[in-house]
Amino acid sequence: MTVRLPITLLLSLFAAAPVYAEEPPLSLLGLYDASRLNDATYQVAGHDYDASRQERAIGRSALLPQVGINGRYGHGGQFGSASRTNRQDDQYASDSVALTVTQPLYDKGRWAAYEQAKARGRLGEVQHENADQALFDRVVQAYFDLAQVENDLALTTQQKASIEGLAKQSQRLFDAGEGTVTDLAEAQARLDSVRAQEIQLQAQHRSALRRLAGRSGLNVTQIPAMQEQAPAAALLAPEQDLDYWMNKADQTAGVLGVSRASIDLAEANLRQQKAQHYPTLALSGRVARIDQSDVNELSQRQSTYYVGVVLDIPLYQGGGVTASSEKARAALESARSSLDAQQQQLSEDVEVNYLGVVAGFEKIKALVTAVRSSETALTSAQKGYGAGVRSTVDILDAQQRLFSAKRDLLDTKLAMLQSYVNLHTRTGQMTRRELEKVQGLF
Repeated sequence: MTVRLPITLLLSLFAAAPVYAEEPPLSLLGLYDASRLNDATYQVAGHDYDASRQERAIGRSALLPQVGINGRYGHGGQFGSASRTNRQDDQYASDSVALTVTQPLYDKGRWAAYEQAKARGRLGEVQHENADQALFDRVVQAYFDLAQVENDLALTTQQKASIEGLAKQSQRLFDAGEGTVTDLAEAQARLDSVRAQEIQLQAQHRSALRRLAGRSGLNVTQIPAMQEQAPAAALLAPEQDLDYWMNKADQTAGVLGVSRASIDLAEANLRQQKAQHYPTLALSGRVARIDQSDVNELSQRQSTYYVGVVLDIPLYQGGGVTASSEKARAALESARSSLDAQQQQLSEDVEVNYLGVVAGFEKIKALVTAVRSSETALTSAQKGYGAGVRSTVDILDAQQRLFSAKRDLLDTKLAMLQSYVNLHTRTGQMTRRELEKVQGLF
């Protein structure tokens, strides 16, 4: 029995069926954009920056008028009255309300605290800028870690397929009485070794995928395969020599900006500690109203006001101010020494990464040639094996040299691109546009 369905019903069933499309490979830019939204470390830096933006207003508030209202409402009396008949005379009700206004006129401590608050705000700003550059570092490092594992896994899989084919051919020749047991054993030994390596790389690949997914908040299944070719041109322009990058580092490096802001904060803290030796002068005003009554008398109401200046002269505070000042001075010298150490380390990092880009480009060109030569050598070994003048070991060795050359090429390319990113992040020059350039060279 044949059941025929109307064409419209078939079309509706087809349209209602879920369509499962494989997710496209995650690009480097896609990972960066997702990490800006989901990277926990970057989110912490953003919240810290939002908090630091309030520092200036907090510090300035101490220089502005301080206004407050306080009130009191209650009953009172005396204990131990000699006459029990008149004890109610000792009870009273008292209400009061007062408005107090204070305006600092001269206070070096408050002004130093304001300068310190501005320094904390500036420190928060440069720390956030440094967090932007650090995000590029983390994104690229995680992406390249996965890329290296995928490169090794792909090459190992290719090598396994080649050895499997050679092992089958060796078995056929051995069965036909033309091969040797040595060739067969050598091929099998290489195959077992490559299979073990493949299992290890598969585990590393799953781990790298999970790390990338956790950083981006995306379901990462794959990334684009790397290109086995050299860049068309050098990554750095001729005028971007080592001195160029050293100057950029001194001017805009995030780590130096943080260190310099820390020095400004330490200097402001030292001024604040020293300010405790100085007198303070403030304008003070008060308006008060007091209502007081007892049981037997009428209520009394009194309104008062006061306007004047308040002078406070510190004389001796147990040596605490001097000790605090010396502590702040030591912290300042520590911040200055930290800047010197950062400058030295930064110079070394910039030079290493600059040479990594320049030398890496030249090395890649040489490795591209090495891959081609290894491919030619493998072809010759295969032909010689067919002619009976080469052994299985010769082919296996030629295959190993080819895959080693390809692995060196991809690893060197990753190292060059990593140095390019590091050079820009260390000098504060990394942008999304530069990341797009890295993705194009991937």
